[in-house]
Amino acid sequence: MKFTAIALAIVFTFGWFGPAALNTAAQSGNDYVALYRLYNAQNRDRIYTTSCDERDRIIRSDGFADEGVAGYVASRQLRRTAPLYRLLLGSGVHFYTTDNREMTNLSQTAGNKSEGIVGYVANSQMNRTVPFYRLLGSDRHLYTTNEQEKNNFLQNPGNKSEGVAGYLWSSGRNQCGGGGGGGVSPIPGNFPVIYAQANFQGPAQAIERDFAGSGDWEGNPHVIRSIRVPQGWYLVLYEKRNYKGKSYNLNADWTPQPGDGWYGKIKSIKVYRGNPPIQPR
Repeated sequence: MKFTAIALAIVFTFGWFGPAALNTAAQSGNDYVALYRLYNAQNRDRIYTTSCDERDRIIRSDGFADEGVAGYVASRQLRRTAPLYRLLLGSGVHFYTTDNREMTNLSQTAGNKSEGIVGYVANSQMNRTVPFYRLLGSDRHLYTTNEQEKNNFLQNPGNKSEGVAGYLWSSGRNQCGGGGGGGVSPIPGNFPVIYAQANFQGPAQAIERDFAGSGDWEGNPHVIRSIRVPQGWYLVLYEKRNYKGKSYNLNADWTPQPGDGWYGKIKSIKVYRGNPPIQPR
């Protein structure tokens, strides 16, 4: 009886510290922060970061465009999570891994530099997580949670899947404020950018190649309300996914008004650089 009383006192005073408590802690929304994805079209490098200062700095100074939130990572080590390491390779592009041995070997290679831990990812599928795919192209890796982007990438000859780097959470805290792209709109570079708000504001995504459609841009959570089109680029907008339905040709910045028939109706985009097609649909 004395043991039971003491045990109950511990539970009510300090809480139960068994596996259930660990699992509950891992479900706390405050533990998860946005993992921002940014792209540099000049050297085709992608940076994933949870730092608002770094994100804003490389957008303003280093030619990166904001591609929004890739997912959410744990801000501290939780049960069933692993560190997501970031390295800058000698080739000038970034590499990500959850394998400590791989990280150590690469960081000891001349020209490579460890940039620490970006955050903590789930090491197996669990509630509210999505796979963070690791894909290998001819000269660099691509990391994505987007199934369509993964499938499009793997259609290119020579590209292959290296499995899953970990699992990101599908919801959490947007520490930089704003919508999916945070509080700072990307500075237009030399490639098109779609925006969730009129006048080139709000969450944004760079599109350097054909955009077949995405649930993220069909009202959950965004719709396309304006587009930056740098000189030398030509877009064909479609009212349905996979380049179907009515189309609209665009070769300059575009921000339609609510009464415009295309306002919030764009589902896919063909992207051309240089001369436009002879008869774009």
